Amino acid sequence: MLSFISSLLIAAWIILIAVLSIQNVTDVSLRFLVFESIRMPIGVVLAISAAVGMIAQPLLFSIFRVRIK
Repeated sequence: MLSFISSLLIAAWIILIAVLSIQNVTDVSLRFLVFESIRMPIGVVLAISAAVGMIAQPLLFSIFRVRIK
């Protein structure tokens, strides 16, 4: 049952990102210190950020869980 609920939440999150990506087509460029990215739509930036977060969260959780034990 828990896997069904988590799958449902992930599907809802992906649908939300898709809707926001379609609605936000304004080009932006990201700046960090002296670096600047290419211009891309806000939706693409949002999707990449969400994907990086979804990948990084379990990795960081597993690293810190091992250190606590």
